[in-house]
Amino acid sequence: MSRPDAADSDNHRDAVPVETAGLGANPSGPEFLPASPPRPDESSEPSMAAQTYRPPSSRWPNVISAVLLTVVALVVVVASAVARYGDTHIAAPRPVTLPAVSTEPSAPSEIEFTSAEGSGRLILLSRSWRNTGREPPANGNYLQLEIKIICTAGRLDYDPYNFQAFDHTGELFDVAEAGISETVLGVGELFEGQSAHGYLAFDIPRGEVTLLMSDDSDQSITALKVPD
Repeated sequence: MSRPDAADSDNHRDAVPVETAGLGANPSGPEFLPASPPRPDESSEPSMAAQTYRPPSSRWPNVISAVLLTVVALVVVVASAVARYGDTHIAAPRPVTLPAVSTEPSAPSEIEFTSAEGSGRLILLSRSWRNTGREPPANGNYLQLEIKIICTAGRLDYDPYNFQAFDHTGELFDVAEAGISETVLGVGELFEGQSAHGYLAFDIPRGEVTLLMSDDSDQSITALKVPD
């Protein structure tokens, strides 16, 4: 009795095709898997996130610097011009109002008087004590006076011998020509607006003195104190 299962098994074994090794229509295996597409982050071009952000450069700093330099240059030019103007132009000084200065001493070195023929002013300009003269002083000193007579109205006569001096005791002293070292007061006549100027001297003890003025009739007209 034959063994059909064994024959059938051999026939079936012959019928199954045997695949030969090599590349087939559908190769399998890990080395034949299709390559996956490259990822975006693995691309050769850098992504926007990887790039360093640089803000656009501004022109304002350059503009501001240029403006500042221009202003500084203008200030320097103006300062130079002002300094040059100040060196070449001298400002006129402000007018200064000075107080009125009288060329004649105030009272008691000046006194007004009235005579029978006119009126005027007797002014003591200066005084000095001297112990020498053309003759030695009998009372130890000569008092030399510089006087001025001004006629303010009418007519006035003047003469050095119309003057006398008295000391603190009341003693009178006449003019001493020997003690006059300057131009002696002359003799003359004055009308309104005219004046006479000259020197007198008295041989008198030193101290406070009063100068007495009289007219041609020996009438006393005025008196002026002379400090020591």
